[in-house]
Amino acid sequence: MTPNPALSDNTFPENWQGTWRGIMYDRHLKGKSQIVPMMLRIKAISQNPIRYTWQITYGTGAKKIVRNYELVAKNLDTGHFVIDEKDGTLIDTWWFKDKLYSQFRLGNQLISTAEQLQGNKLHYELVAYQFLTPQIQVSEQNTSFESYQLRTVQSADLSFVKE
Repeated sequence: MTPNPALSDNTFPENWQGTWRGIMYDRHLKGKSQIVPMMLRIKAISQNPIRYTWQITYGTGAKKIVRNYELVAKNLDTGHFVIDEKDGTLIDTWWFKDKLYSQFRLGNQLISTAEQLQGNKLHYELVAYQFLTPQIQVSEQNTSFESYQLRTVQSADLSFVKE
């Protein structure tokens, strides 16, 4: 039997459950960068855990932004999950070799995310790219080609917090 590349010793999302806190560094290629407190809460919603809360909080106090999402298992054999933003937006997410990946386009931005449990830290990264008007309309292979400029890199190392 060939081992499934999506599976690993780092059982996801079961061993990621709990509250994770830290500082997110929001760095922009042009303009200001900022440091923002960040929290991620992950918890099974039912006894049959195919749905998990995936609550992300940015900031504190009056400026706090809370994103109440859900992580939904679609196909555990292939590591396919979906982040349900609860507004009709579903982001396909893929568990592969101890890392959770997603990539999607929002308007003219291409956004890639990756999360990974490394020791006792949960590393988060979001990279956003802005579409560039192509210099050459068609490649030599006669296929369409798009190029993107780096805009933003957000990263955080979150620590498990007992509540």
